[in-house]
Amino acid sequence: MSQPSELWRSIAALLLRADIDARISDVIACSLGGNNRIYRVETAVGAFAAKQYFRHEGDSRDRLAAEYAFAEYANTVAPGLTPRAFACDPEVGMALYEFIDGRRFQPGDVGAEQVDAAIRFFRALNVSPTLGALKLPAASEACFSITDHLAMIGGRIDGLLAVVPRSNIDAEAFSFFRYLEEVWKQLSASIRVDASCNDLDVDTPLATSQRCVSPSDFGFHNALAEPSGNIRFLDFEYAGWDDPAKTAGDFFAQLAVPVPPEFFGRFVEEIAQSLTDAERLSASAMLLRPAYQIKWCCIALNVFVPVHMARRKFADPGVDENALKQTQLVKARQLLNSIDTTAYGLH
Repeated sequence: MSQPSELWRSIAALLLRADIDARISDVIACSLGGNNRIYRVETAVGAFAAKQYFRHEGDSRDRLAAEYAFAEYANTVAPGLTPRAFACDPEVGMALYEFIDGRRFQPGDVGAEQVDAAIRFFRALNVSPTLGALKLPAASEACFSITDHLAMIGGRIDGLLAVVPRSNIDAEAFSFFRYLEEVWKQLSASIRVDASCNDLDVDTPLATSQRCVSPSDFGFHNALAEPSGNIRFLDFEYAGWDDPAKTAGDFFAQLAVPVPPEFFGRFVEEIAQSLTDAERLSASAMLLRPAYQIKWCCIALNVFVPVHMARRKFADPGVDENALKQTQLVKARQLLNSIDTTAYGLH
């Protein structure tokens, strides 16, 4: 066998940090992960997952630190529901986790049983937050007032409008960005009016007791079903303290493995049991639901933003940029067309 590469040496160092005395027999690139590189590490004592995190001057979030801190906390309060965290090396931007041998979820796989599993995971994270939870950072794009939510989504649209078109597909997408902006202006104005009608002050931040520890990017696109039927949740680089209404909005708007909308009320009611002011959570979650569908239109369109495309290429150097853009533009259009805006006076 040839001398181990730099990747192998980095993984071997992680094994040593974790006090795992095992020689590496193979390192296999996995297809999982749209933002980072994930490897299955074969050793004499079993398989591990090594995750190499994306770094870019245009992306300031410390993905490794956020995910590893959350994973350690989840290992304590929700054992067996996430991969175990073994070791990390911030200098090289890598971490070592338990390798989960499970099946990826597909559209149509999610029903009551799966939603209940997600609820149990969320409640385990929040029923009695420990000192470890207090050490967690705010989630990526954390929102603690309705104004925060609206500003965050508006900022995403502004980011799309700042893109300089460099191809025909870019120009086609830019026309859609402008249309999306017009829809958003009307919808966000309507949300402010409806918030007032529901006695929700758009500028008042959530009390600490109303905030939650959120997995962020939470859904079955980031989960694996083990042969036993147990579900393991993955990918927490955006995790941290947040508004539970945002957790609900993201959970039901993510595109890859849709959660049936009929479970929305049940999900919100159940996660509220581990928090205070369930009535406010229910009202704000319902109010912001279409806003999060707009947000996920923007997420689908991230591939048109250079730093996000760079992240995709880091995870998959062979990605077809033009084909990916075409696919994501179709997804964004379909999601926008599915939003029920009639309740907001939009047509």
